[in-house]
Amino acid sequence: MKTDLPKRIVIVGGGFAGVTLAQRLERLLPAQMEIIVLSDANHLVFTPMLPEVVGRTISPLHVVVAGRQLTRRTQWLEARVSRIDRENNEAHYVRRDGTTASIHYAHLALACGSTANLAEIPGLASRGYALKTVTDAIVMGNDLIGNFEAAATEPEREARQRLLTVVVIGGGFSGVEVAGHIADLMRAIHRFYPELKNETPRVVLLHKGKHLLPELHHESLSSFTLHKLRQNGIKVQLQTTAQKATSVAVHLSSGERIETGMIVCTVGTETPPLIKSLGLPLEKGRLKTDPDMKVKGTTNLWTLGDCSLVPNAYDGRPCPATAQFAMQQARQLAENLKCASRDVATKPFSFRSRGMLASIGHRNAVAVIYGVKFSGFFAWFLWRGIYLAKLPTLSRKLEVAISWACSIPFPPNIVQLGQSKQQPAKAGSDWAEAQSIKTKHHHEYQT
Repeated sequence: MKTDLPKRIVIVGGGFAGVTLAQRLERLLPAQMEIIVLSDANHLVFTPMLPEVVGRTISPLHVVVAGRQLTRRTQWLEARVSRIDRENNEAHYVRRDGTTASIHYAHLALACGSTANLAEIPGLASRGYALKTVTDAIVMGNDLIGNFEAAATEPEREARQRLLTVVVIGGGFSGVEVAGHIADLMRAIHRFYPELKNETPRVVLLHKGKHLLPELHHESLSSFTLHKLRQNGIKVQLQTTAQKATSVAVHLSSGERIETGMIVCTVGTETPPLIKSLGLPLEKGRLKTDPDMKVKGTTNLWTLGDCSLVPNAYDGRPCPATAQFAMQQARQLAENLKCASRDVATKPFSFRSRGMLASIGHRNAVAVIYGVKFSGFFAWFLWRGIYLAKLPTLSRKLEVAISWACSIPFPPNIVQLGQSKQQPAKAGSDWAEAQSIKTKHHHEYQT
């Protein structure tokens, strides 16, 4: 096996960073160089469109593409990497059936991304909904419909209102986008439930900062977003944090309690266990790298994407954890791996952000493109055009375009599937707490 070492590059992770890296290496490296992707899923998830899946605007299958269809000669192995033996240049992994194996590498690129951390808020791990995978999006949309169905048969008004209230924690890009799409979906399907004609579905967005979308660094766009969200019926509470969650409510640091049937959390990320197990320097939970994306203190271990802290030579700052930077890092790392295989000096990563966009619901969006600000319907149209162009494969582009066209004259699909996040049964202290709602006054958040 030692003779294989100079000929094999292993990539851990099949997200934007991992797939883009494999695609670029196929172009740059000779055919005798093996390229292997180890991923716990056989597909790439186009995460910017997950809120659209929650809102039943597009199908879940429209935002996933099999990794084997995105590459030509890359070997795609569906497995979970459990350990990296840096001394022997081996990646150990676990197959779907539980059996283990290992593979030698000449260079290893870690593109593991990050995982949602719901444990930061007590009680949220069992109650909260994250939005990292296509399964998360399916379950969230499905349970939202399920809450409407449950409310339609619920005799108690307080319980109905609780089921029709959604709390979203986090006012960054993910939080604002999912809140907007949930509000649009709830408004669109409300007419199909005549039993609930006297009830008003509610979305409450909690944000600990003074301004929404702090990533944009534009107060005017933050203010526009706040205005449009509130105009869309979303109650936005700034400088507000959640202290704990139960099966029926979110308790805020202010002492307020919001009864809710669904809690969506878009804040809090966790370092993947594989990254933690390496015993290498971490900063803010991310692997520290040299300017060329080589992990500090190693010779053939590289990292990119959300799990890495890559210095950007363009402005001297660490790169943000966004798909745009992950894909650009992949392109540069492919060049550096080509240089490393030829004993040529590598180059530092340098990239100027092209901009950021966020769809905020009700056919509105905000965007900053090369410093130029856009908002409203035009920004929403721009958001759709840009992400449609970036969506992998022509078939996916056509599927999404057709779905968007159909969503204009037709209502969203309200079929409730059997897939659901397990919620506590009607027993115990939380259920008793739910029953006590009948005797309490509604809080100010109810309008």
